[in-house]
Parts: sequence; C-alpha cells; structure tokens
Amino acid sequence: MSDATPSMVADRYRLDELIGSGPMGEVWRAYDTRADWVVAVKILGAGEAGAAGEAAREALKQHAQAVARVIHPNVAMVLDVGDQEGAPFLVTEFLTGTSVGEDLAAEGPMPIVEVCDLVGQAAAGLDAAHRAGVFHGQIDSGSFRRAASGVLKVVGFGLPDEEPSQAERRYLAPERASGRPATAAADLYALGAVCYELLCGRPPAAPDLPVTGMRATPPSPPSASGAEAPGASAPGTEAPGGVGQGVVPPSAIRPEIPAELDRLVLAMLAPDPARRPSGGEPVRRALAAIARPGAAPGAAPAAANPAGAPAGRPGDTQVYDFNGVPRAGDTAVYESAELDPAPPRTGNKLLIQMGIAVAVIAVVAVAMVMWAGSRKETPVAEPSASTPPTPVLTPDVAPPARPTSEPPRASPTDLTPGDTATSLVQTVGPKATLGSGQTPAGGWDHWLVKFDEAVTAQEDIGDIDPHVAEKVHDKLRKAAKKLQDGHFEPARGQIAGVYRDLRNAQVKGDVPLSGPLASFLDDFAVS
Repeated sequence: MSDATPSMVADRYRLDELIGSGPMGEVWRAYDTRADWVVAVKILGAGEAGAAGEAAREALKQHAQAVARVIHPNVAMVLDVGDQEGAPFLVTEFLTGTSVGEDLAAEGPMPIVEVCDLVGQAAAGLDAAHRAGVFHGQIDSGSFRRAASGVLKVVGFGLPDEEPSQAERRYLAPERASGRPATAAADLYALGAVCYELLCGRPPAAPDLPVTGMRATPPSPPSASGAEAPGASAPGTEAPGGVGQGVVPPSAIRPEIPAELDRLVLAMLAPDPARRPSGGEPVRRALAAIARPGAAPGAAPAAANPAGAPAGRPGDTQVYDFNGVPRAGDTAVYESAELDPAPPRTGNKLLIQMGIAVAVIAVVAVAMVMWAGSRKETPVAEPSASTPPTPVLTPDVAPPARPTSEPPRASPTDLTPGDTATSLVQTVGPKATLGSGQTPAGGWDHWLVKFDEAVTAQEDIGDIDPHVAEKVHDKLRKAAKKLQDGHFEPARGQIAGVYRDLRNAQVKGDVPLSGPLASFLDDFAVS
C-alpha cells in the first residue's frame, strides 16, 4: 500500500487488497466495517493520480455521483460516494465472478447462444446508463463481470475525457480515436467489438491483416433487382450496416454464425455512428431473437423465396431481404418485437396426454367406490353361551348423539357460500423482520440490490404485471437515493410501502404467489 493511500476510507472502509490501478486512481477490495461485507473502492489521488489536480478530482466526484444514479441489475451498483482528504472515492458492490475477457482467455470462443445472452445483458446495462446520461468510454472485455448469481454487470465507467489505455484502443470507435468524447454510439461500437471477439477469439481486423485459419467470404447470389445481397460488397462500396471492407464478417472466421448475427455485429461496428443501432435495448432484443429463432413473430421476413428455390424447413434461419441497398433508418430492423409466448401445440402428444388423464381418473374412481363399499360393512359379533346377544344397529336406527360442551371448530380453509377470501395466510414466518433501527445482513444497499434482482428475475419469467414491475423498480431507485443521502427512516418507510403494494398486487393477481419475487417477500418482513 503506497504512502498516499490511506488504510481506512471515511472511517468505514478498510482497504485489504489492490485489485486494479490506472492513470486516474486505484481500485481496492475493501471491507465495510458497518455493513459487514466486502465492497470495491475506487480512489482518485493514489499514486500518480495525486498530481491530477483539483479540476480532475472534481470531475471524478461529479462523475461518481452521476454513475450512482444508474440502478439496474446489469450495472454494478454504486453504494457510496465521498471525499477522503481531498481525494474523491467511489464504493460499489464487489463482484466475485470472472469477466468475459478472463473467460475468453481461459476457454476460447464461446457458444453462439451464450454470446447472445452475455452481450444482451451488457447491452441492457449500457442502455440504462445511457438513459441516465452516463457513457462508459473505456469498454473492453474486462468491462463486463459476473456477480456470484451469474448475472453479468457493467463495471469500470471512465471519465468523459479519460485517455483510453493501450488495451482499450482496439475497441475504440473511429470517432473516439480521432479525439471526440464518449457517446452512446461509441459504447455500442466497443460492445460490438467485444461481441466479435467472443465469437471469433480475436478482435475485429482489416482484411489485409494476416489471420490464421481465415477463409474468404463466400459470394452471395444477386437479388431479384440485380443488386448484390447483404454481405457481398463490390470494391469501394459499403455493406448494409455502413461497414465497408475494414471489418471481416464474423462468419468468414466462424461459418456457423447465423446471417442475422453477422449483420448485427457489422452494424454495431459501422464507421458512421448514425449507421449503428439506435440504443442498447434494440441490440438486446435482436440478440434475444437470434438466440431463440422463430420466437419473434413481429419481425418481417422476406417477401418470397427466389424462383426455383426450395421452400424453408422448420427450424431454418430466416433471411431478411434488404434488396442490397441501405435505407435511411435501417437501424430499426434490429428493434425486434417483444417475444410472444409460443402457441399451444396440438396433435398426437395432446391426445396421449388426454388418454393418460382419463385412465388415471378411472382408476381413482374405481378405488373410491371400492373404499366406500368396504366402509358400509358392519361387523356382527358371534353369540356365545356366556355372552348375551349384542344388539346390532340397523340403518333405520341412529345412535344417540353424545352431548358436547364446545361447538365444532371450523377449518381455517372452510368458506361458507358467499364468503370471499380477503387476505393471504402466511404459513411460514419470515427469516428477518426489518423494523426501525434494524439493518439487513450486508446493509440496506446490498439488500435493495437483491430486491431489485428478484423483481427482474420475475420479469424474465413473464409472470408479473409490467406496470407493477416498473413502479417497483422506480420506488426502489428512490429508496436507494434516500439511503445514499442518509435519510434512513424515509427510505425504510418507502420500502415498507413497496411491500404493501406487492402484497395487494398478489391479492389482485398482478403478482404471483410463487417465484423469485414471492420467495424474497416471504423471507423478509418490513415494518
């Protein structure tokens, strides 16, 4: 630990291990002595950054406050910002998983579906940051790291004017290389370069660079109008994403990459920022549709097969006809429709299931009849010489009723006609009750992150009203902001209100009674 770096920050965070450093500061694995958990602390003013000057320190302080406003499951959550003897610091959740760059170095190119999933999560996180007015500007394969739960999160947001490192330059958009500031479009270019590297095992390169094992791009047949199809550009022309011959298509290195993914990656790597996708959310939707072919019926397929071409088979990848000519607003082709549930399947499988159900019902009915018949047989005692005959009760004679001092107890689940259930009965007590002055394990900030992730997990299942989920996300963000400002009781009151709203939504059927969100609500009680 250098002399310029304190062992304790803000009398709360104990610096245990240096895990990264750069021109503007250091990143430490630290221990939060109040919340009793591990965090990551980034400090400006350690080492060479001590000479950065007051202006640079003020810039990081403002940047840290801006990043702290970005609350999303795919962004490493900022837990605290402050100033330590003139050096601003930033505290975030500590991620124990590996980065996609580390996975790539250890295992090589990843499966296509896994790449679509990881890059889709990264795109969602960047989209949330961009909507908050925050741009990353320093994206490389180490900028996306897994949490212990496996969720991928964006980390390492850089300063707007921070000089990129040598390793980051291969992910730089052309406009960034020429000195322009970070933008959303430049972040998407860098994300496209990371996606290219995960698919091909190497960053994008110009075709005149030697690439081991590379094959030439196969020629594409001309379209009906006489223009060449996407992916086959004549010398001096550009392909439909605005990408010229400066980037080799991923499918030229890895033939099994589908055409839709080829076009999306090339569009993200377009030299002209205006030709790239309009945001991270369209990229996420397009990747979801590619990973699940046929699940996005909102996309428009080609009008018809060329004359003489064989008809498509079930499971074939659809190819969309752009007529070989880029059009204004072509970015919109990647704004795939929301995935609709698959239609119910019919056929032999359904008939077999119905037959099995009928057979089970018949067996149960026969068993019930036999059981009921056995109960009607009343045993009769055999008379003996020493025992007088025992009178036998016939069906016409009812046994006298025994008097009782207390009425029969009604079952909690018995409802008389006309009754309506008005409350939920909790059968298992919560693991913890969070009242005034009480703090959950790991601190409120960590607990809010888990709460937000539970809502997101329920959304991924598709079993929650979208409007309810959006309101919960918004209220949790406001509660997190109150906690950061030191207003603990108002924040706890707002969280308790979120609990009440979700319980009412469960009664109305807008929120399910089972699943990750219901489990989280049952584990904790907030008063």
